[in-house]
Amino acid sequence: MLTAEQLIEAGGILTQPKVEMPVFDKAELIEATAWGKGFSFEQIKKMARYMDAYKVKRKAVLFAEGEKKAYLVLIARGHVDVIKFDAQRTPKRITTLGPGKTIGEMSLIDGEPRSASAVASTEATLLVMTAANFEALNKDLPGIGLILALKIAKQMSQYLRLASGRLIDHLGE
Repeated sequence: MLTAEQLIEAGGILTQPKVEMPVFDKAELIEATAWGKGFSFEQIKKMARYMDAYKVKRKAVLFAEGEKKAYLVLIARGHVDVIKFDAQRTPKRITTLGPGKTIGEMSLIDGEPRSASAVASTEATLLVMTAANFEALNKDLPGIGLILALKIAKQMSQYLRLASGRLIDHLGE
């Protein structure tokens, strides 16, 4: 596993080259995931215009805990480890996310520094929406923006419920 220093110094996914991908292809990647549910294909194509595609190698750092750049990452293919520093600043894997899952959605909503790091555990194809593109989407296409914001809120709620359940289990020990 990478050290805390390696995670922080990696620079994140936005420092890596984007993959030129037609909107239709990005839309197909989105539609093939559970994340595409709730949208028509036409809406997905419109949303895909606000997302950039990246293909990363195993161990590519998507972002580091404490980073302030705000962007959401949709995992289209591959897997991503979520890593959190413990009290000694040792990175610990919390979970692994696969296709259709998003990571980084909290940064789009609250603008706060990252609460965890994300590292590709396999080669991966990722779609990224920056905070600027999220704002532009909401301005240009408020209906799609609202559906997306509600989807993000639901995802965050599910994560909070899961964390609350784990906390209760831990407190019961």
